[in-house]
Amino acid sequence: MSPRTSVRTFAICIATTTLLVSGRPVRAAAQGGTTDADTCEVQAYRLTMPKLRQLNTALTDLQRQRDADPAYQQLLKKKRELEVLAQKDELTDAEQERMAQLEEEIAEAEQNEDMPEDENPSLTEMAERMAADPRIAGAFQRAGLAPREAATMQLAFFQAAFTAGMLESGTIKEIPKEANTENVKFFQANKAEIATLTALGNLEDQ
Repeated sequence: MSPRTSVRTFAICIATTTLLVSGRPVRAAAQGGTTDADTCEVQAYRLTMPKLRQLNTALTDLQRQRDADPAYQQLLKKKRELEVLAQKDELTDAEQERMAQLEEEIAEAEQNEDMPEDENPSLTEMAERMAADPRIAGAFQRAGLAPREAATMQLAFFQAAFTAGMLESGTIKEIPKEANTENVKFFQANKAEIATLTALGNLEDQ
């Protein structure tokens, strides 16, 4: 597997975990590749702290692997170099050319990390993508999670986090009927402990 493919593979898993961060409630999952059955499955899933700890362990494992990936390290190196050049008051012609080159290479690398063709995969497709890569499947297996449950839990988590955030900000006054009320209340009651789960916290902030 090439370094580029390696970075892209990790991105597929991370992308599936951020499907709802843009602000779409779970009812939107009935569009595109997902189905009404997927929506019901996500809504019916009950979050618990033991399960979230398992998920956090798996995602931490994946992030650790990604951070050690040579292609990802090279991308970070290029970003640091570009940042140094961007802070200079005056640039030589050679430095300007280097900046342009870095910007192009960084954009290409980040594009390779984008969600693949289907931007709204079904739960089955998410699980299949996770299971297809030994490292991703291994991370979930070591954490004691099946890929499908991991995908379902991640979407349920983001629905609860997003809804709780809207309630806290005053954007909405009550929990929408399409949301899992118990999960939203669970998130509110355990927000402090959830915040200590680094991998989940990083995903929630995206």
